[in-house]
Amino acid sequence: MIEPRAPRLLHGDEGGPLSRRLVSVRMARLVDFIGRSGALAFHRTSGMSDFEWKLLARVCETPPLSINELGVLLNRNVGQVSRTVKRLVGAGLLRRENKGGGPGVLITPTPLGRTVYAPLVQVAVERDVVLTQGFSAEEIAALVGYVERLTANALALLAQEQALQAGQNEDEDAHSPG
Repeated sequence: MIEPRAPRLLHGDEGGPLSRRLVSVRMARLVDFIGRSGALAFHRTSGMSDFEWKLLARVCETPPLSINELGVLLNRNVGQVSRTVKRLVGAGLLRRENKGGGPGVLITPTPLGRTVYAPLVQVAVERDVVLTQGFSAEEIAALVGYVERLTANALALLAQEQALQAGQNEDEDAHSPG
């Protein structure tokens, strides 16, 4: 086993006053560190870019998905999603199929895509073991419960912001000339 050493941190990784005070900022920092190390691990395992493996993983986890759905789920613009899907289709990892009854396409994994995805799952499982190292089963169960509650609260915030955005868009539409 490789002896762990201190990571190379970027200026600002140590966090500021808000990261010591707000749970949301602490969580964002944690997710950032997990994401950055994951990007390195998954690239090392698959040779794919950060966005390519995330897109492949999302399609393998919840097929079929449209380009628009992938854009929303991955927080990327449709153009970037479409270009990446095209590359992964060309590599034989994904399949594009016309949606029945309307415009658009659905993206699904190919058998090769699932084969490439399998080692990514194994890396994710191994990383989860390392991340939760030192926690008892009871502590992990409690943590899962806390994360579920935080997720429910975050979804409530998202719904609130989406409603405010929809109201703002309606106000803009009502006041625009035309």
